[in-house]
Amino acid sequence: MGGRLAAAAGLAVLAFAAGRHTAGQEQERSWAAYTGRDWRGFAPAEKRAYVAGFLSGSALAEAGRAGAESPAALSRIIDSLSRGGGLRFPFGHTVYVTQLDEYYWWENHRPTRLYLALWEVNRRLATHER
Repeated sequence: MGGRLAAAAGLAVLAFAAGRHTAGQEQERSWAAYTGRDWRGFAPAEKRAYVAGFLSGSALAEAGRAGAESPAALSRIIDSLSRGGGLRFPFGHTVYVTQLDEYYWWENHRPTRLYLALWEVNRRLATHER
């Protein structure tokens, strides 16, 4: 149950964070459809919101896999994973925003889905690859 709760909460956070409004009209797109072309059009606040939502969703899913089945347990496990360096995406949102800006500077990266680019950036950071 905890895994499903965390996954559902994570997806809700992502959907909210990735929501875009243009000319007062909401675009209906899945968070999974965003690419570098979208990223380059996001305002700085939208970039921060998307990455913060992604990181929150990832942390919630990890806490769910660790057995958290209540808000208190989610909080306790996420705090423990964060302090102990156990999160899959361990860096702050500003690191990922900066790295994504650099990643999507390259035109050949722009078709890459945003969640895949986050995975790639995280892999590079974890292995100190540049």
